[in-house]
Amino acid sequence: MAGVLHSNEITSAADGRARAEEVRRSNPLPPTSSGFVETDEAPGIVASVERVNAWMEVAEAGDRFVYATRAMLPFRSPGAARMRSLAERKLVLLVRPRSTSNPELFNYTAVRTTVPSVLRKPVRGTLSACLIDAEAATVDALMPILDRAARFGRPCPTDKQMAERTGLTVEAVAGGIEVLVLAGLIRVFAAPRPTLRRVVILATGHQTGDVFK
Repeated sequence: MAGVLHSNEITSAADGRARAEEVRRSNPLPPTSSGFVETDEAPGIVASVERVNAWMEVAEAGDRFVYATRAMLPFRSPGAARMRSLAERKLVLLVRPRSTSNPELFNYTAVRTTVPSVLRKPVRGTLSACLIDAEAATVDALMPILDRAARFGRPCPTDKQMAERTGLTVEAVAGGIEVLVLAGLIRVFAAPRPTLRRVVILATGHQTGDVFK
């Protein structure tokens, strides 16, 4: 009879509602997320390393990236390996709530943590206003040298080498490096001789090598 549900149909509908509520409660994603959610193009596709890195450049704490919707991740997937690497560095938290559209599949999701990342692009407008003319000239002279060395994985030139290339004094080069660090353009780490430092370009994530060849 039209409009009348049989007992098995009623039971099925109730089971469906119960399953949906179970999925909702089991979702471990934080409710305080900023709302920025990146989703991969199609079910079954795992996001590429390039897409993962692009998301990391703009993601803020609490933002989520559904990088795959599948029953399980391929063991050799480069994108999945990249996510595991980020998780090991505590840059993301990896969770896999069940898909609400198909409970047999999982939404493999990365949640951005508050740990700083060199992949995140810094905001340039405010920083540039903090540099006086002399500092800006030094930055303009040093950044291309550091950027080129980092892009090709070459060791960071010494202060003397950069002074010879730019016409600056060794003291001006040392001061310029400090300005670049304070402006949030580079990060400097100790390295073996003869370079003594490894430089990370924060806008790109590129870094200089450790040994001259």
